[in-house]
Parts: sequence; C-alpha cells; structure tokens
Amino acid sequence: MRPVLDSIQNLPESFKLLGQTNRTLPVRRRMFGRAWPLRAPVRDGNVPTWPNLLGDVPCTDMTVATIWCNNESVRMAIHAQTEDIAGSWELCTDRINFDHDAGSMIVYHKNLTSKGYRALIYSGDHDMCVPFTGTEAWTRSLGYAIIDEWRPWIVDDQVAGYTQGYDKKLTFATIKGSGHTVPEYKPKESLAFYSRWLAGEPL
Repeated sequence: MRPVLDSIQNLPESFKLLGQTNRTLPVRRRMFGRAWPLRAPVRDGNVPTWPNLLGDVPCTDMTVATIWCNNESVRMAIHAQTEDIAGSWELCTDRINFDHDAGSMIVYHKNLTSKGYRALIYSGDHDMCVPFTGTEAWTRSLGYAIIDEWRPWIVDDQVAGYTQGYDKKLTFATIKGSGHTVPEYKPKESLAFYSRWLAGEPL
C-alpha cells in the first residue's frame, strides 16, 4: 500500500482536489446515448457531435467539470493550451470535426499489447453509452490467455468492481456503479485503481 500512497502524494495539486467539494454535486440520473455492438460496422465519413444532433446534451449538468477543466492549473497539469489559444473547455462542443476512417481499433490494441505494452481497459458497469459487456467482449476477442481470473477488486473494504488479467500485460476492469465518465461518477475508486495500475500492483 505504501507505493500507492507515495504516488498519490506525488500527484499535481489539481488532481488531489478531484472530487472534493463543500457543496452537493449534481448527480447524473440517466445517460443519453447508444451502444455499439462488438462487430458492428463503422462507416467512413463525418462523425456528428451532440451539438450537431441535438444542441445540448440532455440530462447532464456540466457545471463542475466545466469549472475544473477551465481552471488554469488543471490545464497546465494536463498540458492543455491556455484558454486564450484553445478557447474554453466544453463537455460537448461543435468545434471538433473528424471522420471515421480507421475502422476498428482492436487491431491497434492487439499490435501494441502483443509487443508487451501494458494496457488497462476499464468501463463503468452502469455505462449506458458504451456498455461494459461490449468492452469485455472485445478484450476477450484478442485471444490472450487469462492469468488473473475474474474477481472483485476492493476499495475501503467494499467491492469497487471486477477485474480480469490477461497475458501480454492486458488488464480489464469494471467500476461498480459508474457511468461512462468513470472519474466523474467514482473519483475515489478511479484514483485507487489507476494508482495501483501505475504502480504495477494488482487491482
């Protein structure tokens, strides 16, 4: 546990404050989105953003994320350009324009992990946008041997999710009770699993 505590103490100040507040935070009660099946075709072409489709994303409150991501020390810590250059951060912006042109990313994951690069793939188990079952299916589809059987991982003596370790240094994890943006829903558990993974410890 000592290396994890040391790594937490070495985090930038802005990261240490993540999840801390003196006021009640708005809680997402449902997520608007859709799921992509494992082998569904991804067509080439422009990818519309939420503002292109709907204007505002329904059922979300971005107040805390907007304040945090537009904080000067946070932008510096994550090496983001300053607001006068890049503009203010928006959860769902129409300033992004990109095309699907690479197909599935599974082949890239296979290429990197087969060369020994460590990978941590995680999903909130309440993610209504990209369900964890799809993420679990594509990690399994890589065909690597299971070296750490499906088991719970723990934070503060509570089950925080489930994990499975594969050959080639690939780890898959779920985060119990979390939606799509895991650190937003479960900041304590996020810091725990990510710190453990960075320290090379089992979740």
